[in-house]
Amino acid sequence: MDDERVRVSLSRDLTLFDITMIGIAGMIGAGIFALTGFATGLAGPAVLLAFLFNGVIATFTGLAYAELGAALPEAGGGIIWIKEALGNYFAFFAGWINWIAHAIACALYAVTFGAFFSEFLVMFMGFEAVPQATVIKISAVGIVTLMTYLNYLGAKESGRFGGFITLFKIFILVVFAGFGIYKTLIQPDWITSFTLDPSFMPNGVTGILVAMGFTFIAFEGYEIIVQSGEEVKNPERNIPLAVIISLWAAVLIYILVAFALLGSIKSDIPSWMYLGQLGEFSMIRVADQIMPLGAIVIIIGGLVSTLSAMNATVYSSSRVAFALGRMGHLPESLSMINEKKRTPQFAIFLSYILIALMALAPIEAVAAVADLMFIILFVMVNSVLIILRFRRPDIKRTFKMPLVPYLPIIAIISQIAIGYFLVTEIEHAAFIISVAIVWLVSGSFVYYSYSQKELKKRSLPSRRKVYEERPLELEGYKILVPVKNRTNAPKLARLAHSIAKAKNAHIIFLEVITLPESTPLSAAHDSLQKQKNFIKDLVESVDVPAGGILKVGRKASENILDTIEEEKPDLVLMGWRGRTFRSDFILGSTIDMILLKARCDVAITRFSKEKIEHVKNILLPTAGGPHSSLAAELAHDIAGQEDSMITMLHVGETSRIKDQAMHYFEDIQDILQDVRTRQKFLVSRNVIKTIASEADENDIVFIGTTNRPFLKNFLLGVFPERIVKKTGKTVIVTRKWVKMMDVLKR
Repeated sequence: MDDERVRVSLSRDLTLFDITMIGIAGMIGAGIFALTGFATGLAGPAVLLAFLFNGVIATFTGLAYAELGAALPEAGGGIIWIKEALGNYFAFFAGWINWIAHAIACALYAVTFGAFFSEFLVMFMGFEAVPQATVIKISAVGIVTLMTYLNYLGAKESGRFGGFITLFKIFILVVFAGFGIYKTLIQPDWITSFTLDPSFMPNGVTGILVAMGFTFIAFEGYEIIVQSGEEVKNPERNIPLAVIISLWAAVLIYILVAFALLGSIKSDIPSWMYLGQLGEFSMIRVADQIMPLGAIVIIIGGLVSTLSAMNATVYSSSRVAFALGRMGHLPESLSMINEKKRTPQFAIFLSYILIALMALAPIEAVAAVADLMFIILFVMVNSVLIILRFRRPDIKRTFKMPLVPYLPIIAIISQIAIGYFLVTEIEHAAFIISVAIVWLVSGSFVYYSYSQKELKKRSLPSRRKVYEERPLELEGYKILVPVKNRTNAPKLARLAHSIAKAKNAHIIFLEVITLPESTPLSAAHDSLQKQKNFIKDLVESVDVPAGGILKVGRKASENILDTIEEEKPDLVLMGWRGRTFRSDFILGSTIDMILLKARCDVAITRFSKEKIEHVKNILLPTAGGPHSSLAAELAHDIAGQEDSMITMLHVGETSRIKDQAMHYFEDIQDILQDVRTRQKFLVSRNVIKTIASEADENDIVFIGTTNRPFLKNFLLGVFPERIVKKTGKTVIVTRKWVKMMDVLKR
């Protein structure tokens, strides 16, 4: 809408009970009916612990979803959060993985439906003309086709009917568990069913981890709760509560059903082994031992449950494909709506192809692939929670997950562990790994061959080049100088001029006029002549080949990165005010993006307030690495023009690392061989204070950016930034663009 003050949102009419039932519906379905037998065969009686631990890990991830969903409630969920923290590539992958995860989950429900339907035909109809395995596959593909057609027609399960089905499933399972627990406890030696044959953990910890991975999909229903956030009353209270209540209600039911199965049935071999051999048919084939009419009750419960789950997952998987098409990650045709049915026909059809193909695989392989995809997605979400806590403290969080980053880190490590054991210990491991690799590799291909170009094309209307003046000489070393601050611009031009003189380079000055989203780009027209004159003055102030570009856009960082991509400079030279008012950025919103993404060398300059007529002394603190080498290279260029003395400095906490300091000096001495230099090694417990003190005795300080991981910089502060705060001298911070080939050579 043109008036951005008008906010369109969904009506908040879902209560705590409503969303709790939504969560339970997502967690009590095909998993408990079809996977419990498999999981019991993997872990033995310790399957009870597998369900319990899965509940704990799922709680951590569920609370992460609750915080992120409340903080960034835009449609798209995980895609939006991951884009905010990690950029377009990982956002695309979140959607790409989410799509296949829901499609494979739907295939799991379809294969479960086929298994239960075939068992009904055999047990109660005496139908044995066709092998049961064939009936399962035909039934699975057939029911997927029917559910897809109903989704195309626009049929959608009503909230009241969905709630009735959920209560029906819970009732069947609670009654089933009640009969089984009663039969277990009336046996005098019932404990031996869990502790002997041969033990509580017959396959050890590995068995528990594999069972956890195999049933991981059963506990991902909390994702649906968070996706309903915009329709929930009092979401900051009700969403976290619903996540916890629904999750632990499901965990309790899983544990009770598993306990009943293990303790109440009789067989010639241990009950856990017998259940594992029965696989997806385990609950049906032992149900008559546990309760009257048990088999038919479980078959009806399984069929109703899988039909409901399939309807929801065909809908959700096709809508993920629809969203990816609308966002530009996939072809726009996937976001086209059928005019008559008002449904995304192409997205539904493509999802149907994925679901039908996976439905032809064995049920345990389908379940494992779905588990692996959800594990990858949840690892990404937990990582994003940690990153956004430090990068975006300004976001309003109505709910905050406790003990961050410790609980998310525990969840990440646990999920990676169970994912590893899932793909290495389970049958069909080669198939599982192959599907995952094919999907991930094809995702990278789609992103780089289509999505990246399409996203860039869609973003072009938000930025426009309005003026350009090219230097006569275009070959050779190129320096791009983005300018904004009128006071510092002449100083930046002088610095660029000195470097260009030394390197026989040419300069491109760039100014970006930024306008808010609500203002059309044409509004900048009245000030263009003034900006052009400013650029021309800078071009004329240097006596090396120079030119200028003037752009209008929404974000300075996007326009600068676009220009870097177009001009392919060797060095970007920017000014920096030396302070950051927002705690969610290191050096500033624009500079951070340039340091992270620019595919060229970058130098950031904080100028001193005092005017420097002649640069006599240059300080070059060094601790090795490519960034320090770039600092030495630029220091050499200035010293060569100004006949300056360069002091190579290393500050260590003990005198024992002096030999290492000498090694650093030797590394950069080759770069500085034709200028005056001296070496200085100091011992100090306070490295920052010592360097700042030495800086006060010099005119300019050149220092390479830290090699610490970017996230750690948020916690501890950036090394150059802390020096800048303690000295009034000019400081130039350098970041070397390290190409992959350079890394491989080293």
